[in-house]
Amino acid sequence: MRSSERLHAREQPVGSLTELVGLIDRFLDGTLRYPLEWDDFVSWTCEDPGIEAFRDRIANLEPLFFSSVDDERRMGMTRLLEERNQTAAFVGRPRRTA
Repeated sequence: MRSSERLHAREQPVGSLTELVGLIDRFLDGTLRYPLEWDDFVSWTCEDPGIEAFRDRIANLEPLFFSSVDDERRMGMTRLLEERNQTAAFVGRPRRTA
């Protein structure tokens, strides 16, 4: 950290499952509120056990989102959409299709 020219502090932690669904939607749509919003979610642990469990599953998928292999990117996004829709159903938000 001492040799780094940049320091980044998390701006907006996810505080609820509804906020989590909104973040995933913004990620899928390419409309994040700020450039590191997605990284803030996957890189920082959360005190809420439900959100943390979800974050952990998504963090494990993240390499697929940025893979140079088309099938891996599709698989990652499909699994993210499945996770999103399960969470959305739990909080009463509509299902999203690819």
